[in-house]
Amino acid sequence: MNYANFLERMHNIQDTYGYIPECEIDKVAREFNIPRSKVYGTIRFYSMFYTEPTGKYIIRVCDSLSCHINESKEIVEVIKDYLGIDNGETTEDRKFTLEIVECLGHCGEGPVMMVNDHIYTHVSKTMAIEILDKCV
Repeated sequence: MNYANFLERMHNIQDTYGYIPECEIDKVAREFNIPRSKVYGTIRFYSMFYTEPTGKYIIRVCDSLSCHINESKEIVEVIKDYLGIDNGETTEDRKFTLEIVECLGHCGEGPVMMVNDHIYTHVSKTMAIEILDKCV
């Protein structure tokens, strides 16, 4: 199996649906002649693959040590209160999904927040709300 082609296929499915539906897992397993368990293993290994629908905007807040020291927990609480969801949940209108993650690679600039592919550094509680308001 060509793993690069397999991952590219998985990304294409994710881009099409916003997640990887069960029927596509079956197709990929047949297409690459691998057990479904290998497809699921890949989905579970890579944190940015989903098996359930996600929001249009995926909000990731770093809670690694450096961001935690810079009060990322307060940013998470403000977002949770503002959106009415918890970590790993999606708003009813499917606009937002919240994820608390281990590291976004900007350790000297915390707290760090990522919305889809855009990174925000030195995020304050006010800034977090302003970022979310721009998404609506």
